Amino acid sequence: MPAPMAVDSQLPPLKILPVNSASESKGSIHDDEKARAMGYKGGLVPGVTVLGYMSRLMQETFGARWQSGSTFHGRLRRPVYEGAEVAVEGTVVEAPAPGNDNTVTVELKVVDADGVVAAFAQATCRV
Repeated sequence: MPAPMAVDSQLPPLKILPVNSASESKGSIHDDEKARAMGYKGGLVPGVTVLGYMSRLMQETFGARWQSGSTFHGRLRRPVYEGAEVAVEGTVVEAPAPGNDNTVTVELKVVDADGVVAAFAQATCRV
């Protein structure tokens, strides 16, 4: 299936079961015990991992084109916890055109099971 290119087109969403790759970092926000002592439900999935989930959506949508000449600017808003499924969603906000170097611009977000946006980003991909 060709990648969505029209403004307001939705990228095929991803459902991801997050993994806390830093859970063994004792005494850090990623450690369940420390995170709970700080008022969280458990250890936080590392931010770079959460941002990577959005990058994965771009890779799966645009393939090799995503690997060269692309940009990504992301921010974290809320914790993501291991085992609590999230959805990664993307919407085209600027279509490719000769005047913009034939790039598509996508707004991305990671949404938790309660519908809360945990992270968001804007990415461009030369197509």
